[in-house]
Amino acid sequence: MRYFLNPIFIILFIFVAATSQGQQFKNNIIQYKSKLAAKSAKLIDSGDAISADSMDVNFKDKGYGPVPAKLQAMKKKKLSPGQIYDRISESTVIVSSAGRCGELNERGNLCKRIHTYPASGYIIDSKGIIVTNYHVANGYVTKKNTTSRDALVVMLKDGTIFPVQEVLLADKSNDLAILKIDPTGVELPALPVATKDAEIGDPVYIVSHPKGYFYAFSSGMVSDKFSEINAQRYRNVMAISADFAAGSSGAAIIDQYGNVIGTVSYTKTLQHSDDETKTQMILKATIPSSALLKLIKEGN
Repeated sequence: MRYFLNPIFIILFIFVAATSQGQQFKNNIIQYKSKLAAKSAKLIDSGDAISADSMDVNFKDKGYGPVPAKLQAMKKKKLSPGQIYDRISESTVIVSSAGRCGELNERGNLCKRIHTYPASGYIIDSKGIIVTNYHVANGYVTKKNTTSRDALVVMLKDGTIFPVQEVLLADKSNDLAILKIDPTGVELPALPVATKDAEIGDPVYIVSHPKGYFYAFSSGMVSDKFSEINAQRYRNVMAISADFAAGSSGAAIIDQYGNVIGTVSYTKTLQHSDDETKTQMILKATIPSSALLKLIKEGN
């Protein structure tokens, strides 16, 4: 009997092990939101974070030099959607301001909780260079931010958190910012940036954090390419059909090979001309990779 049961136990063990490796249902609050607040509090209390007032001194719309980023070569092997998610989610980060507002709450007590406002970003250099939106970084240093001025942090998918040490580049016109963290000797999983812009009809993928649904995956295609004026300068914009929302700001737009072809920027509601209460379409605008590469190589 003993020799008969052994193969059964082996088969059951393999089945359980294989099943346990499948995708799990994550708890967005416990795994990310609560952890982000708790770990941000520790960083703030340790004195390792740079406050918004200190960072504001060196933050500007333009005037930065080239960024010393070591970029990866473009990938050429087509990936399945599942492979794309696995690859880019590891390189997608949470970028958030954090702080104690110091105001009195409704009961007249001093507010001690940590306020966070998570957005998205992605790693382009394994030594700790992160891309996000200008409006994400500016949201930290602006005086309009009165509740989370103690730290600007980057959190990895596994929950590891780092304080932003420096803004390497900020460009208001292209709504791009490049941040520096110190991963303390750890090689971070970086994404390659495409050297050629995508074309209308090309498939696109996004991993981002829309409205606190951390590491959500969406797909679509490039739907339009146009230029517009922003911050008194022309910029190129790539519209896509893949869904994103508030919290997705700064996320990478990925092609079918796993290369970054753009960065989430904004959405615009297109309403009926005769009835502004009727939404007809949501324009989802992103900044193409060519703009990012130009800023990295030349600065602004």
